[in-house]
Amino acid sequence: MTGTGDEATSVATRERKAKKATAAAVFGTFVEYYDFSVYGYVAATLATVFFPGEDPILGLLSTLLVFGSAFLVRPLGAIYFGRLGDKVGRRKSLIACITCMGLAAGLTGLLPGYAQIGIWAPILLIVLRLLQGFSTGGEIGGAAAYIREWAPERRRSLYVSFVPSIGNFGKALAAGVTALVASAVPAEVMLDWGWRVPFLLAIPLGVLVLVARLKVEDSPEYVENSAKRQDDDHRPVRELFANHRAPLAKVVAIALVQNIGTYVGTVFVAVYFSDILHFSKAAASTIVLVAVLLAALLIPAAGQVGARVGGKRLLMWSYFAYIVIVVPSFMLMGLGSVGLAMLGLALSMLPYALCQAGTYTTIPEFFPVQVRHTGVAFGHSVGAVIGGGGAPYLATWLIDTTGNTLVPAFVLVLAGILGLAVSMTVRRTPANVTHLYR
Repeated sequence: MTGTGDEATSVATRERKAKKATAAAVFGTFVEYYDFSVYGYVAATLATVFFPGEDPILGLLSTLLVFGSAFLVRPLGAIYFGRLGDKVGRRKSLIACITCMGLAAGLTGLLPGYAQIGIWAPILLIVLRLLQGFSTGGEIGGAAAYIREWAPERRRSLYVSFVPSIGNFGKALAAGVTALVASAVPAEVMLDWGWRVPFLLAIPLGVLVLVARLKVEDSPEYVENSAKRQDDDHRPVRELFANHRAPLAKVVAIALVQNIGTYVGTVFVAVYFSDILHFSKAAASTIVLVAVLLAALLIPAAGQVGARVGGKRLLMWSYFAYIVIVVPSFMLMGLGSVGLAMLGLALSMLPYALCQAGTYTTIPEFFPVQVRHTGVAFGHSVGAVIGGGGAPYLATWLIDTTGNTLVPAFVLVLAGILGLAVSMTVRRTPANVTHLYR
């Protein structure tokens, strides 16, 4: 009886620690998504503050290039923070990530504009944006790996799905704060100092996350693995590229599709509504806010579906849904009604939610524990460089070139087709397992 009681106590203690660790990890991802997304939601305003000129499209394209520049350094951040996480612990890596992101976002809110310091304004904006991208490269993969290693096996899909779900609440907060400020102050005040408010909020949020992450432990799986190789000269980056190239390539492809859906479907659309479809900035932010909140609620439900049907099937459903749903969705958005635009974007959140849950709950399974942080972070970041960094700029350029406002929908359809092709190369595990394997 004593043994049984001790075992039950041990299980209960492990589950309590798992919940605490998951909360600290996803709270950090919440803040990371908030910090990283704010830039996209105020891009049209930043174009005027940092890239003044006669052609508003050129200013917007310049601002989106800075937005995309953050993706270029994400693989470097993934290598740095991933190596840190695999060598000295997930916890230390995640603490370093949130510190870097919070400082970069907060300093952006304090940055003088072009009118005050001339060319130094866009230069410093780029530097701070690069720091944001660097920290994001380690955060998302690290959080997914950390939660996966803490979560009870039967509930792993649910626990890990909170990474994109709570992350979307971070985007929602970014959209909500932007909408609130834009509706509360005149346009000239928004250009003067209103745009700074969302960035400055990153400072207290970052402090709260830092305190939470200082209070949690490293995952038992990581600690056990580290004890076994404590005398080894562990080189996770070298091992990843030497022994895990095939799974890494598949993770890159899966992340590519997921990031196209994320940054075209939930960040670029704010600019799309205001600058292409000519909704007010407040209306654009509100439409995105409602859709992102809906997605955040749908993602854990999608994760539970994945636990029943398998990761490959869940991802294939999401890719097929992109192909079928997004063109009608964007047609609704273009009818000029705020209500119909909200409905159209909400419909497009179904494939988005399925893809988010399928991606984050499966990509940690492609790698063993000793290279998991590096593999997930680097693979996801490379996919983000192409999908997240390039897709918004490409969509803007194609709309300006062709005059076709359905271009973003076509980009998402192509992403869905690519996802289906990639998923054909991945073996599906039995339906009661939630993961994809190499």
